[in-house]
Amino acid sequence: MAHARSILIPTYYLISCYILFLAAYATPRAAALSFDYDFTVPIPRDRKQLKFINASYAGRDRIILTDDSSNLTGRVVHRKPVRLWDSRTGRRASFTTSFRFAIVQDSNRTDNLSRGDGMAFFLGPFPATTPPPGSDGGLLGLFSNPNSTGAADSRRPPHTLAVEFDTRWNHGWDPSNGAGADHIGVDVNGIRSNRTRSLPPLSLHGIMWASVTYDAESKVMKVALRKTELASESSTTYEFNATMDLRDDAGLVQDAAVGFSAATGVLCESHQLLAWSFHSTDPSHMETKMWVIFLSVTAVLLAGLLVALFPLLYTTFMKKPRRCLDGNCLQVARKFSYSELVAATANFSQDRKIGKGSFGDVYRGLLPVPDLREVAVKEMRQPTLKRNRKNYVHEIETLCQLRHKNLLRLIGWCDDGGRLVLVYELEPNGSVSDHLHDGGTSGRILTWPQRYNILLGIAAAIDYLHNGAYDSTKRYVLHRDIKPSNVMLGEGFEAKLGDFGLVRQVIRHGGGGTPRTTVIGSMDYMDPKYIELGTLSSASDIYSFGLVLLEVATGVRPSVPGTAAHRNTLIAAVTESHSRKTILEMVDERLRGELNQWWWQMERVMVTGLACVEPARDERPSIKDVIDLLSKHEQSPATSRYLKDTSMRPKDRFPFILTRNVALANARATSLP
Repeated sequence: MAHARSILIPTYYLISCYILFLAAYATPRAAALSFDYDFTVPIPRDRKQLKFINASYAGRDRIILTDDSSNLTGRVVHRKPVRLWDSRTGRRASFTTSFRFAIVQDSNRTDNLSRGDGMAFFLGPFPATTPPPGSDGGLLGLFSNPNSTGAADSRRPPHTLAVEFDTRWNHGWDPSNGAGADHIGVDVNGIRSNRTRSLPPLSLHGIMWASVTYDAESKVMKVALRKTELASESSTTYEFNATMDLRDDAGLVQDAAVGFSAATGVLCESHQLLAWSFHSTDPSHMETKMWVIFLSVTAVLLAGLLVALFPLLYTTFMKKPRRCLDGNCLQVARKFSYSELVAATANFSQDRKIGKGSFGDVYRGLLPVPDLREVAVKEMRQPTLKRNRKNYVHEIETLCQLRHKNLLRLIGWCDDGGRLVLVYELEPNGSVSDHLHDGGTSGRILTWPQRYNILLGIAAAIDYLHNGAYDSTKRYVLHRDIKPSNVMLGEGFEAKLGDFGLVRQVIRHGGGGTPRTTVIGSMDYMDPKYIELGTLSSASDIYSFGLVLLEVATGVRPSVPGTAAHRNTLIAAVTESHSRKTILEMVDERLRGELNQWWWQMERVMVTGLACVEPARDERPSIKDVIDLLSKHEQSPATSRYLKDTSMRPKDRFPFILTRNVALANARATSLP
């Protein structure tokens, strides 16, 4: 053994040095460029990354390339260059960019012939300079000579590649092959477009969404334009391709400026940029295959390498394969590559983070053409994933089978290189928690009818998980993390119960529980019996939903202080008021104006919430009983027992309008911010 170790240690040392040498040679400093800006939100640090040239400037909620004055040119470029190719590796960069922009015509001019001239996305020399003299009007601030050709020639002025969005047909250079006043074109070192796509009249007017994607391997550039304000809206998409090598055909410099240019002539319009994302690959990175490294090391180390690699080969080929998600999930959701999600989230930028949980962070993502939709991207944290990967894979397979109008829809996943990422639909109105405690996306307060319908939607989702997800009566699904921040709100403020990978498929047992499992979820919403016993039960979901009922009605977050183990302050406050038959004093102060109309629903919600958080699991109602309690005015014998002591007349219910009790004040004081 000692002799073998004496051989292996020097061998491993030599291999490590050799691989480090190859890695140092093959992986220089990255030169990729990646950013994602929304100019409708005035973020100073984003605008500082841009260089404004000539008539361009930063408006309050957009970037102005030109206003609607005559004979203007304006450019906006990023202050950092993008590396398009690398002389040492010989590799070219791929890139994708998408942008929301607007071309706004003077309100006094409504015909197609009284506007001009357009704008363009371009790549050119770095650092960017002012537009050349005489480049206003149809030259779009790009070129001063309309007779320039697209050939790469070292004697010519600095080379430029542009994708133009042209609103006026120019006799001198625009093609006569059917291209109308509105058209898209790819310009290589000159204003005469190599490829064009004609558009219907007045297409390039108002707010639009466009993308330009270049694949270095195929040398194909894809251009897409959607005449719509939002990427998620349905609208006709105009697409076309152009083939070129950015270095050999276009003659672009290694490190190029990237940005936008616009111009007006005698006729004019305003050119505006509302949002812009750009992501490129690094051409400096040499992708050296592992087998090349191994063969090189073999040539140097011969038999010693075989000895060193034997444990690695044995582990690689003899161990049990890693479980993956490519089975049933492919039938209902899409598999993404990790690079696609990196691009969609601007490399998981902190600026795109919209949520944080115990097992990972949630980011706002934008899928490229043809999807053009915003999504929520959840990346599972690596330490947790390494310990529980098998369980997570099983749980995500369960997620793929769930479809209900009140469940947040799983769009896809990534199971790539040890990383596990989930992609969900992104709802426009944020979460219930946002509206209860942070003013929501619109700053308005949720009315009682909205809150009531949200609660019914959550209950319907839980009923589906507990009773409707499978045909078999022996299987059901537990959520295990029901709370307001996991409930998203759709366009009409309908509830969408989110999950983020904590669901669990279980088998029903006579005792109502399942074998022990690791305690997971949010402590303030967690069933004390789950904490104590570690066993799963549908009653645990009911407990969490009971706290959601109380929180939505009172506007107070639940809290479990460290000094009072398992005693929830919100439950204590509502229980005390209920025992004094003044439970309506707990209603959210912002809903006082709705008490006279909806007092009975408010009381019913809070009393049902108290029934759901009974300490004994067998005393809690089922989800079907909860739905009956919430939605039916007259109760059945099975549910009426939960409504004892709630028979006061309305006139006896409002002695507290000017003052709320101490229990509520204590609950608010101990509630987490």
